[in-house]
Amino acid sequence: MSANLAIDKAKFERDGYVIVKNVFTKDEIEQIRKEVYTSWEQDKQKNLAFRLDPKQTNATYFKGDLLSKPPLRHVLLDDRILQIAQVILGGDLVYFGDSNYQVGTGFRGYHRDNVDRTDLTASDWQGKYTIIRMGVYLQDHKHYSGGLKVRVGSHKNASGKPVFIDNEVGDVVVWSLKTIHSGNAVRLKLIPNITIDNGRIEARIPAFLKKDQQKERASLFMSFGLKSTHLDRYIGEYMLKRKNVLEHLQSSKLDNEAWELAKQKHVEVLKIIPEYGS
Repeated sequence: MSANLAIDKAKFERDGYVIVKNVFTKDEIEQIRKEVYTSWEQDKQKNLAFRLDPKQTNATYFKGDLLSKPPLRHVLLDDRILQIAQVILGGDLVYFGDSNYQVGTGFRGYHRDNVDRTDLTASDWQGKYTIIRMGVYLQDHKHYSGGLKVRVGSHKNASGKPVFIDNEVGDVVVWSLKTIHSGNAVRLKLIPNITIDNGRIEARIPAFLKKDQQKERASLFMSFGLKSTHLDRYIGEYMLKRKNVLEHLQSSKLDNEAWELAKQKHVEVLKIIPEYGS
């Protein structure tokens, strides 16, 4: 893993998020976009594509993790992605089936993704937290809507200042599961750097006021961790107690190529339910 990436671990530890610039080239992003639509067609044939609430969102989601998607698994296990995760986490990576891709504009609303979301005296807030999420957005969100907002420092505090994540094409965004964040953020045409901190209000803003994407929004998300009590709790208290997560894992069918690629990349893949990968 020799990619010359500027990974600001100190910023991640201070703010709870970081943008790693120019991880992928624009040509690579365009190729991944094509692979997303190829995977979508394959998933439709397997009845793995679904919508949640067409009245509130036009997003399409897909059962099964990225490792189970032949056109997209190379992104999950790209050397540059793994290098970023290793630098931020500081140890041997563990992957546990927590990844997906989305097409379209999904739900909005600030939230955390960890187990102990409101009790800052609970276990998640003791010691170094060891799970991150990474986002590969296939379009510009520095100048257009659809990206991520976070509350700076909220991985250590009850809240924090809301800011847009100004990622451009080719960048990778990394954040702690404890960081308060909201996806599909709206940028206004006249005041593009002012965050709207109510998801319901964002959803009602008319199109003529928004800086909307020139291309359909498409994004890939993946989580990595270190072997730790934090990871054990996340798996046991979050993933294994949610029906939609279990269905996602049960739909993740892995061929020999997927297992071999993970092995070559020195990423341990946890089979957290017997059906995963079968």
